[in-house]
Amino acid sequence: MPEEKILSERIRRLAAALGIDVIGFANTAMFAGYPLKTSIRRDPKLSMSSAKTIIVAGIYIGGLALPVWQNDLYGRTSRLFLSGFFLDTVKPLEPIADLLKKTGFQAMVCDGSKEKGSILPLKLAAVRAGLGWQGKHSLLISKQFGTFLALGGIITDAELEHNTQEETNRCKTCDKCQKACPLSALDQPYVLNRTACMSNRLQNPSLPEKVKTVMENRIVDCEICQEACPWDRKHLKNPLDTRMSVSFQPKMEDWEKFFYLPDLAELSESRYQKTIGRLNTDIPYELFHRNVLIAMRKNNAK
Repeated sequence: MPEEKILSERIRRLAAALGIDVIGFANTAMFAGYPLKTSIRRDPKLSMSSAKTIIVAGIYIGGLALPVWQNDLYGRTSRLFLSGFFLDTVKPLEPIADLLKKTGFQAMVCDGSKEKGSILPLKLAAVRAGLGWQGKHSLLISKQFGTFLALGGIITDAELEHNTQEETNRCKTCDKCQKACPLSALDQPYVLNRTACMSNRLQNPSLPEKVKTVMENRIVDCEICQEACPWDRKHLKNPLDTRMSVSFQPKMEDWEKFFYLPDLAELSESRYQKTIGRLNTDIPYELFHRNVLIAMRKNNAK
């Protein structure tokens, strides 16, 4: 058996033992000259000149919704926010990076929270690695997991068993995600207009009145396009039960009670850092608090 196949199988077995839901390997040669002008993600060889493979791992987060999100008195976030993988999935991938290093290779985990952390084009890499296809909302869609995969990546100079067959794009004529976006951030299919996207706007110092009009009880993130996606329908009704939902779910006091808007309005900055801060979202307290106050006023929370 070729060495790259042997090492690839070792990594797959380790990933399964860790509870990682899906993993794949993409050739770094496919990313020469990346990024596009609209992306901050970059060519992996800028982080590691000898890089040969991007390892892409997906963690299912479909079961992290809170029933109280349907209640206007509670602040709504997103499954990705609650997962603790808002920027990149890091800790679950560290044992795989350690395996590669012990085998004699270089390995760097993608971590957008660090100033010198490698910033990989994870969605595109996931497509190249055979994990799914890019939907018209610009998100990765998996046949098994819908859009509810938190992605993480490792750059390595190990020659692994690269995927050679990409998933067929199954969006076809469907445009439900585009029509659902209240801020027209998906007018151009497969391209997210970040400046219009509600998720981005809620993390921006400038919050236009148009956003305030449609944000409802959302205080950090937005899943409107995901809720409209037919590939998420079964996950919205009956999320899958995976090891990852238990293994890496943040341990924190009662989420349901925590997101009660009047309580969030009284949340101090130090308390914010001890609770929300551990989710590694990189969202400043001032913006979070501003959004809470706006949601309270809109929903007459007392």
